[in-house]
Amino acid sequence: MNPSRSCRIIAKLACAGAISFLSCDALASPLLEVIGGFGGEGGLQGRAYPGGPSSAYFNPALLTESPAGLSVGFYVLSQQIGVSLDRRPDPSFDVPEGIQQAHHADGITPFSSLPLPTIVLQNGRPASAAGIEALPARPRQAAGTGQEVFTYEMIGLIAKFFRKQLSFGFYALIPNGNFTLLRAPYVDEREQYFSNSLHPELYSDRLTAISLAPGIGVALSDEVSIGALATIGLKAGVGAPVYVANAGKLNELLLTLDSDVNVSVAPHFGLSYEPTDRLRLTGTVHTPQKVELNASYTFLLATGVSQTSGISFVLDYMPWQLGAGAAYDVVKSEKETVTIVGSGLLGLWSNYIDRHGERPHAAYPWADTLTGTAGVRYKHDPVGLFFDMQYKPSPVPPQTGRSSYVDNDTLAFDAGYDFSFRALDTGMRIGAQFQTSYLIPRHQWKLMPPNAPDGRPHTPALVKDEVPDDAMVFQNGEDVAFAGREGLQTNNPGFPGYGSSGWLVGGGIYFTVEM
Repeated sequence: MNPSRSCRIIAKLACAGAISFLSCDALASPLLEVIGGFGGEGGLQGRAYPGGPSSAYFNPALLTESPAGLSVGFYVLSQQIGVSLDRRPDPSFDVPEGIQQAHHADGITPFSSLPLPTIVLQNGRPASAAGIEALPARPRQAAGTGQEVFTYEMIGLIAKFFRKQLSFGFYALIPNGNFTLLRAPYVDEREQYFSNSLHPELYSDRLTAISLAPGIGVALSDEVSIGALATIGLKAGVGAPVYVANAGKLNELLLTLDSDVNVSVAPHFGLSYEPTDRLRLTGTVHTPQKVELNASYTFLLATGVSQTSGISFVLDYMPWQLGAGAAYDVVKSEKETVTIVGSGLLGLWSNYIDRHGERPHAAYPWADTLTGTAGVRYKHDPVGLFFDMQYKPSPVPPQTGRSSYVDNDTLAFDAGYDFSFRALDTGMRIGAQFQTSYLIPRHQWKLMPPNAPDGRPHTPALVKDEVPDDAMVFQNGEDVAFAGREGLQTNNPGFPGYGSSGWLVGGGIYFTVEM
């Protein structure tokens, strides 16, 4: 291996490791968007119906309609998302061994990247007598993610000021166990160097984000309330100067650290309007949120040669989200209320940025989505019940090209129970919620790129031919055609196709003391 290339790889890994220690997801919303409002009657309708402390995130204007109190809870969420890869057609699509010695037909231009031989990925390589360590096998999809169980602690608070005209709310879901998982898999053939697997794009590590939401609601009149919150995003930078005394002994690197962390603020807004005593109309605006991790590294060789480069990651990205909802009391009496609730959420996913700070290729743009939710609330003192049903379309287009973003349309259901009582001369509530999301099965097929005898990529949006059709190798004093170069050879984990489906199942209990 080229010593300079080895140093760059080691330095990148060192920087990524350093970043993972410095970063944490503050006020990130992917987890909250999946679970919905926990700890009240918000559920999947948190933007349209008062949900206790969770309104601080979903619609802070509704904080004015929830009683003051302190809430604590415990929530369990299991994700069981499966990805199945289609069988590779035949060995002619495999990357042959010896690819490291090949070059373009002009004898000058090197390949833009060097794949690993497919058989080495599948079976690994034993240690050599020369002291080169063994390479573990990386079978396709052996390291996939999406089958995990997470637990969270919930803390919520609502406080009232100025004769209840001003309401302050705070809502937090804090993961247990692995405090925060940070993963950044590639979605194309570059993932062969790492897990050689596909991963759920909008779930997995995004469900471990620490989610904190402080918000303020103001009652402008008996009919109109407004609210605002500001979520905090982190932008961490890590510089890793590296000294390489001997390129053949990369385990003897000298590495230091130069880091900084900056904070950015993303404002969100909510509105609640009651034109009659039975009807409530709501609107919300959530601005984009993300956590940025930037790594720069400079490595210095003993020869005095110095090189600098960098890499960026974007985690927990959420786009602009515009919501509108309505709640109508079809039955309203002194002790009993039946309310139907409906809402829509427009997500501008066409602006999506993936974990490597890359936008989907222009030939496969993500789509904006409209999520619809319908539900019912029933109250009969001291009991409250609710049920919601939601359909969330996937923003990911058919993945017939190079990229393999894994995502599905989702059908979700949420139900909850709330019981009020008095103890120690104080109002209290206990409640339980249950949610399930079904990821509707989806299958993707890859399009075959056309042959390119000149060895140049003419269809960059399609699966990359990792062994160019003009590949040559120097043998017996002359250049000869590299065996197995014709047609498509690729280690893209998603080739020739893949399917995905699964479930998210969660539930929790909570306790509230009113103040």
